[in-house]
Amino acid sequence: MTDKSGYPKAGIPSAGDLAEPVARAVRDEVRRELREQSGRRAVRLYGGAAAAALYAGGALTACLVLLFALALPAWAAALIVFALLLVAAGWLKNSAAQASGPGTTAPSAPSGPAPPMGPSGPAAPSGPASPSGPAGPAGPAGPAGPSAPPTPPAPGSGVPPQPPQPPRTG
Repeated sequence: MTDKSGYPKAGIPSAGDLAEPVARAVRDEVRRELREQSGRRAVRLYGGAAAAALYAGGALTACLVLLFALALPAWAAALIVFALLLVAAGWLKNSAAQASGPGTTAPSAPSGPAPPMGPSGPAAPSGPASPSGPAGPAGPAGPAGPSAPPTPPAPGSGVPPQPPQPPRTG
């Protein structure tokens, strides 16, 4: 009789068949983790480079102030360097706005006239607040009609939408 215990049974995978997908999954996971760590390392290196550049800019600014202070009072030298840096910042901002394309606007540029802001946000629609107001009971241009609902700000304007406010009663 032959011993069949050494042969694989039909339908049951062998250890070699099971090891291959597990090894592939482990290799993929190790590669993914190494990519994540190298990405985080690059971010830290860029942050360090930015901090070093910031300190170098401060040292250059101090050098310019001290250089101008040889011929001018210190306050005037600092004011001149401030003005030079302000002009450079404006030039860089305009260059960045032009480089972003003709159809786009800078993110900080308002798209239209800004509504007057009060301490709690946009100004509430004006209506008859009190009969003894500064312009009398009818207001400056006659009786006030129904107020229009507030319009939401344009998308991308940087202003969060305000919930409608109930009419004020006095």
